[in-house]
Order: sequence, then structure tokens, then C-alpha cells
Amino acid sequence: MKTKNIFQCLVVVFALFMYSCSSDSDNDTGEPTPGGGGSGITSITVTASASSIELGGSVTFTVTANDGSNVTSNSTILVNNSTIQGVEYTPTATGSYQITAKNGSLTSGAISVEVTPPVITALRVESTETSIKIGDTADFTVIGTDAGGNEYTITDSATLTVNGNAITGNRHMALTTDDLVVTADKDGVTSDVFNLPVTDETAPGTFQRTVSVIDATGGWCGWCTRVSYGIELVEAATDKAFIVAAHTGDPMQNSFSSALIAQVNPGGSYPTAVLNGTTEWTYPEPSNVAQVTNLATGTTSRGLSVNSMVVGNNLQVYVSAAFAQAMPNAKLAVYVLESGIVSPQANYTSYYGGVDPINDFVHNHTLRHSLTAVLGDAIPAGNTGAGQKYTQTYDIAIPSSIADRSKISVVAMIIDNTFDIVSSNGGHTGEDKDFN
Repeated sequence: MKTKNIFQCLVVVFALFMYSCSSDSDNDTGEPTPGGGGSGITSITVTASASSIELGGSVTFTVTANDGSNVTSNSTILVNNSTIQGVEYTPTATGSYQITAKNGSLTSGAISVEVTPPVITALRVESTETSIKIGDTADFTVIGTDAGGNEYTITDSATLTVNGNAITGNRHMALTTDDLVVTADKDGVTSDVFNLPVTDETAPGTFQRTVSVIDATGGWCGWCTRVSYGIELVEAATDKAFIVAAHTGDPMQNSFSSALIAQVNPGGSYPTAVLNGTTEWTYPEPSNVAQVTNLATGTTSRGLSVNSMVVGNNLQVYVSAAFAQAMPNAKLAVYVLESGIVSPQANYTSYYGGVDPINDFVHNHTLRHSLTAVLGDAIPAGNTGAGQKYTQTYDIAIPSSIADRSKISVVAMIIDNTFDIVSSNGGHTGEDKDFN
């Protein structure tokens, strides 16, 4: 009996010993299980190798558990809520970056890393052009270099100087044949001189014939939409048509439009559209697009080169009139137009869906200002002979009547003393329209 009790006691002791060994070997390393699933880890913290770096530098992140163990290798780093690969990050822009880490079900608090502009130690000016013609526009780019040799495009934050004068932005129109001597400055650092040669403008012996359309119109004129629609068809058919919309009796009327209407529509009949100053566009205009486009075929002996750009609050314009054949009594007219003007338009036609009125009608090519007399300034006789040119530059404050300076265009015309328009050219500001 005693022997049996002793044996039972030994069995119980042995079972307790095996259970204890099994429990001790559940985690042989003695380290807690990461990811919130093991003993001791209830939170994680992310830290950065630097709290502020210059653009172009990199930062490394470390993730630590609340028990002090490094759990970076099995954690995920997020920059501005986006997961990154690995633990090193190179920002692509300046600003404040929010950093968090995830490990299993645990998410760290956020930290910030500030990325500051690099300290620039050298500058240089570049241009895609190796030379330009007088009247052309050059674009410049400023490249900054830091102490580590890294390069950055910093055009927007640098100041450019052309021929000793600071310019607005990074574009410059050459108004003389003097080379453009360009430097850049930023935070006390000045670039070496960049020299851009400027050459004279050579006119061809013949020019592409163009057509002008002067549209006498008004928002009250219900039949004028017929001409508007016809103009759209013309513009779809050729890029050699230059439109001027002269308004009367609506908010777009001005002294310039009134003077132009008095010339092309003295009888006051609406709608009236005149081609090349003297020829009436035949009714119904949308059915006679060919009458317009035919005038823009072939060649002629007079032509125009036009360039314009917005500089701050000013409008700069360059115009060159060239004559392969003499033209006594020639005049030059230069008009400033605005497109995209939304204003009500009466509509008695079936065009534009037959809606009347069209409350959100878009008025284009609207005459806002004239840089010359409306009917043209006389070109000196010495500049109108065969092989001669006449060049004019204008620099004016943008007229207050213009609502959207991004919709400005400039059209120039060579006119004879009967208001016959023999050549037209022009385009949106920033477009360099060479001799046509």
C-alpha cells in the first residue's frame, strides 16, 4: 500500500516538472514579441536622424518599442500618410513633413521634419536659345548650386537683370540688336554673365496673304450671332484670318470701337462684317466662308511681324512692317483685343441652340484699345519703299477695361489711304508671330 502511494506521488512531481520546463521554453530569447502581440510592448515611437534638413538631403527613421527594443526592421514608415520603402527618405520639396510608424496593430505618434531651401553658393543663367532676332522673346532659367554640388532650378525665387535693368519674371523681349547681358541674383549670390546675341530681323521677298474681318456688333443685336457663328467657321478653316469685334450699344463699346464702326459701317446697318477694310461679307455669312478664306490664299508684297508680352502691369508690343514693293501713303494700325468676355447676347437666329437671350455668351476678339490712331498712323515715306521696314515698339499700362490679362491679343494691320487693309498679323500675348 505504501509502495503504491509513493509511486503516485512520484508521477505527480514528474508532471509538474515537465509543465514548468515547457513554460520556460515558450520564448527562449527572453525578448518580447513585437507588434503589440507579445509581453511588454504596448506602444512604439518613431524618431528621425534630424528634425530639419535642406532640400536635397535625406533623413533616416528609427522605431523603438516602449520596452526600449529596436523594432525598426519590422515596422512601416509613413510620410504624410504615404508608406515609403525602407527607413530613409529624400524629400522632393521644401515644407513640413509628418512622420508616423506602424508595427502590427500599433501606430506611433507623429513627428515633424522640416525641409528648408538649400543654401545656394553659386548661380548660373541658361536659355534654350543661342541667339534671337530683334522683336523676339527670350526665356531664361536660373540654376542654383549648393555646397555639395547639387543643382536646383530656382528661377522663380531669383532676380534677373538684363543689360543692367532688373526684369519682372524670366522673359525679355529684345527691342534693339544689342546683345542681352543677363545675370541672376539670390540672397547675395550673383551669377556670371550670360550673353545672348540679338540679330537683325530679315524680311522675306514675299509674304503669305491674310484676311482681316472687322465685325460691327453689339450684345443687343439679335442677328449678329449669325456673323459670330460664321467667324467660328472661318477660324476653323484658316489661321490666316484676323478678327476685330467692334462693339456698340453695350458695355464693350468704347471710343476706339465707335471710331472703327464709323469707318466700316457708316450706315449703321447690323450685322455688318467687313473683309480687309472695304469688302462686305456676303449674307448669309456662315454660308460664305469661302469668300473669307479665299482672300487668305496666295502671296503679297507686304507683311508684318508682331510680338507682345505682359510685363507686370504693362503690355509691351513690337511691330515690324516690311515692304517688298513700295507702298506710298501706307499706315500702321495696332489694336489690343480681349477674348473670353462673358456677357448677354440677343439671338434671333437658330445658331447656338436658338436660345434668346444667351446670358453666358462668350465674346472674343473684342476691341479694347488702339496703340495707334484707329484708322492707322502714317508710316514715314522713307520706310515704305521697296525693301524697307518700319518698326515700332509700345509699352503701355494694361487698359483698365481689360478684365482678364491672360486673354489679351494684339493685331496689327498695314492700311492704305482708302482703308484697304493689305496685310494683318498678330496673336495672343507671348506668341511671337514672325513675318507671315
